[in-house]
Amino acid sequence: MPNRIEMFRRLERQYFRDRLGTLGLQQLDGMILHLLGREGHMRQEDLAVQLAVDKGAVARSLARLEKRGLVERQVSARCRREKHVSLTPAGEGAYQGVQRILEEWGHAKYQGFTPEERALNEAFLTRIAENVIEFCRGEGTWLRI
Repeated sequence: MPNRIEMFRRLERQYFRDRLGTLGLQQLDGMILHLLGREGHMRQEDLAVQLAVDKGAVARSLARLEKRGLVERQVSARCRREKHVSLTPAGEGAYQGVQRILEEWGHAKYQGFTPEERALNEAFLTRIAENVIEFCRGEGTWLRI
């Protein structure tokens, strides 16, 4: 019997790859736009931590987004090595497109679920992710955030 979580993740990755591709975005680009749209502006390092991805991958994605005029990075007045990232007006438009894609996926994956079941699922997934991050930090393993 196939691993249902892995099957779901494959379907989810393919959905986002296809849908974000229509906007000319890669999956990490969409995740960054979503987070910046929600938070307003963030330090580049905090984006990597929040998304649990390598700092280099975030830097490459931000370079792509910056080249397209969707984000801007500014060196912090406090620390020259620190960069603050925010959406441009064009980035706000791209963020809205990402939001629509996320909403469509939410409707598709939660079809037939009650609001209570949705909330429980989100709570379980949040706790699982927190457990895994804490475990990896304690082990000093692959998760370098």
